[in-house]
Amino acid sequence: MTRVIQWATGVTGSMALRHILARPDLTVAAVRVYDPAKAGLDAGTLCGSAEAGVITTDDRDTVLNTDADVVLYMGKVETDIPGCFADVCDLLASGKDVIATGSRFIHPRSLHESLADGIESACERGHSSFLGVGLYPGFFGESFAPLLSRLTQQTNRINVREVLNYSTYASHDLVFNAMGFGHTPDDPAPLLANPEYAASAWIGSATVLAQALGLSIRGVEGFREVVTTPRALTVAAGEIPPDTVGAMRFGVIVDCGETTISVEHLTRMADDLAPHWPTEIGYEIAFEGEPNMRMHLEIGSAGEDHSEQGCLATAMHAINAIPAVVAAEPGLYDLSTIAPFVAHWTNRGD
Repeated sequence: MTRVIQWATGVTGSMALRHILARPDLTVAAVRVYDPAKAGLDAGTLCGSAEAGVITTDDRDTVLNTDADVVLYMGKVETDIPGCFADVCDLLASGKDVIATGSRFIHPRSLHESLADGIESACERGHSSFLGVGLYPGFFGESFAPLLSRLTQQTNRINVREVLNYSTYASHDLVFNAMGFGHTPDDPAPLLANPEYAASAWIGSATVLAQALGLSIRGVEGFREVVTTPRALTVAAGEIPPDTVGAMRFGVIVDCGETTISVEHLTRMADDLAPHWPTEIGYEIAFEGEPNMRMHLEIGSAGEDHSEQGCLATAMHAINAIPAVVAAEPGLYDLSTIAPFVAHWTNRGD
């Protein structure tokens, strides 16, 4: 029985917690929450399952001192890089393996040497292992593009793209404060208004992909483009006034010599905005070379909410990585260095 700590219970974290509680091979050791209103509740009640007998806590030290094998860390690294990396390092040093979601965890060394050095030092002290995963970034380009490269003779450019409508995504902090929806195009306040910060969201994904293909990175350029909405929009995260940002695309272009890698995210708050940009919802990889190839993935393909189903996919990627990370030798891993792993499906009738 693998003892799991669920750290943070937003949309993705709650989905992960609900699945862990239903698994016969996993047990919840502790649940870390940030909202005081969520503290002191039964973990099962919090995520919509039967009572689990585990009480949630907002006390960081209590969770750090809890005996467990692995932590599913889903804190808001996009808006608190120092705090979240400090959490992860303390957890690793305490002897617990960590699987973390969030773009900054996909390849920490591509952000700053000190971030990776800190994780590696913590892994050494705690004899523990770390892996950053996700969906985009953290799965699609890193996993599929190297596989598709087997079919190529030569490739001049690899384009990896995500196209989503975020009108149903309820995180005000991410949608408004980090991404900058509802702000004027020239407002410097949102995190992603800084092109370098926008690039940092995807450089980890591009680095893991380049690493998997044996390519050396020579240069990196970030970009962000926005389109305003002509009308007011009411979305799950709040109100977007007219003449403020209603659609955006941002990403990174990486020079690897004869091959260029582009990784970008394109988000609309209404389907009719920015019609000149790609419109097909989902995830795409395109190879320009010999042969030319294009692969498209849609999550929530039976008419479900794409954002919600993407959160579920992210949660399951983290959960399905547990056996590989627990079995790994101590150290910092990414998707090009961890042992291959697949889903572990249980028989719900047992």
